[in-house]
Amino acid sequence: MTFLALKMLFRKGGTTSAILAVALLVAISTSMSSMINHINSQAEVLSRIPQIGEAYLILSNNSTSITDSQVDAKLADLVSDTADVKYVISQKVFVATLATNFGNYTALVRAVEDLQTFLNVRNSYVNGAVANASEMQTNIGEVLARLASIDVGDEVTVDIGGRSLKVKVMGIVKTLTQSDTELIIPMKTADHLSGEDGKVSFIEFVPEDLNPGDETISRITELLPANTKIVKVQQLKNFMQDVNSQTLSFLDLWSSMVYIVVTAASYVLATRLIAESSYDLAMLRALGAKKKLVFKLVITYTATIAPLASTLGLAIGIGGTQVASTIFRWIWPSIEINPFLEPGQALQILLLTIASSVLGCIYPAFRSALKAHVEQSL
Repeated sequence: MTFLALKMLFRKGGTTSAILAVALLVAISTSMSSMINHINSQAEVLSRIPQIGEAYLILSNNSTSITDSQVDAKLADLVSDTADVKYVISQKVFVATLATNFGNYTALVRAVEDLQTFLNVRNSYVNGAVANASEMQTNIGEVLARLASIDVGDEVTVDIGGRSLKVKVMGIVKTLTQSDTELIIPMKTADHLSGEDGKVSFIEFVPEDLNPGDETISRITELLPANTKIVKVQQLKNFMQDVNSQTLSFLDLWSSMVYIVVTAASYVLATRLIAESSYDLAMLRALGAKKKLVFKLVITYTATIAPLASTLGLAIGIGGTQVASTIFRWIWPSIEINPFLEPGQALQILLLTIASSVLGCIYPAFRSALKAHVEQSL
């Protein structure tokens, strides 16, 4: 009787639509997972790039960016006296308005204590000359120079907080770093703008011997004030690990929402199935079927269509994402997207979909099983 009754439920017209409804939800989760797998794989590749950053920065503890950091400029001498270092450069970074012949531009201004050393350690190419600290001169990054139409020999007015200063551009520099978008001025020139308060944004230094670097950094850290901290530049691996963690958290949240919707959809589908099969279920009860048979029928029906819907959804999700990525590659050849799904993830999606579907149909099945057959419409 159980097999015949189950066959009766599958012959209902809503079976196909039920499978498609759950399959589309699974496809959404699958496509998102495959895309995030691609992103994480690229992040892992980046994290394996050799760490090329040797520099350390001394910043204020409460700073959220280099522009709001303030440390004592005298700490540069402390670093030089405490350990053998390749160089120590004090820097002050602030946002200013640049007034040129072609308009006003908002840009970062980087004031450097030793401009020549700063450019040397970045292997900079200078078109022109290095600005003289004793005169009102400046260098400018090539990206900013191109954006603001500034050339060697031009004069630029730098305005910060109502105080302005006219400086002459002595050279355009190319560093292949963010400094290519900045105005780079000597520290003495910056003091004319902001006043000499004995503070800088940060102090950059590189230990002479990188092997016992931790020892050197520990020694310097012990002598620094409590309101400062030392951070290492270009911590690419830590950054990419954080990116992976955030994307996985997003995937978990997204998947949870999808399975909640699957549960809700299963509830609606089970309720509709019971309503459409009320006559058939009433006949089964009238013929002597026990209450638990109705409950088992609904659960079995749902547990059967859930794997079918999951398999179809996995196929749609993976296939659709692959097709979309191929189209993107045709339109933009420079974009390389290779989404993929791990076997373990596919199994997890399958099991979670089945569990969510069964969970959604339990209450309608239980409620239907408790009804007496006389309550059903014959």
